[in-house]
Amino acid sequence: MKSGYDLSRLIKFTLREDWRDALEDAMAEHVGLAQEEFGVEFEEIGDILGDHYEGLLFGCALEDLMTRRFEPDGINLVDDYLKRRGWNESAPAKAYMRALRDSVCSLYEVSDVIPGAVSYTHLTLPTIHSV
Repeated sequence: MKSGYDLSRLIKFTLREDWRDALEDAMAEHVGLAQEEFGVEFEEIGDILGDHYEGLLFGCALEDLMTRRFEPDGINLVDDYLKRRGWNESAPAKAYMRALRDSVCSLYEVSDVIPGAVSYTHLTLPTIHSV
C-alpha cells in the first residue's frame, strides 16, 4: 500500500504532453543557470552530486510547479490532475496535493546552527516569482 504522501501518479501525469513543457520550464528556472554555468545536462547532476540531490532538485521544481496557475483560465497542475485522476487517490494524498498547491515555494539560507539547541539563524531568500 502506498503512503498518504505518494505523488508517483501525479508525477506520471506531469510527464504527459499537457504538462511536460510547464515541468521543463520549472526545472529550467530552478537549475538552468547552474547547468549553463557548469555545462551539464540535468541527467548528469546525479552523477556529479549524487542521486539524492538530483531527486531533491526535481522535487523542488515539481512542488513549485504545483503552486503555479497558468493563464488564460488560471489552470493549475493539482486541480487538473485531481479533476481527471483524483478518483484514484486516497483522501490523505489529495489533501497533501492541495496543501502543496496552496503553499509558497521558499528558500532559506541557514547561517548559524547552535549545537545541542533546537535553534538556528536563517535568512529568507527571494522566491523565483519575486525576483
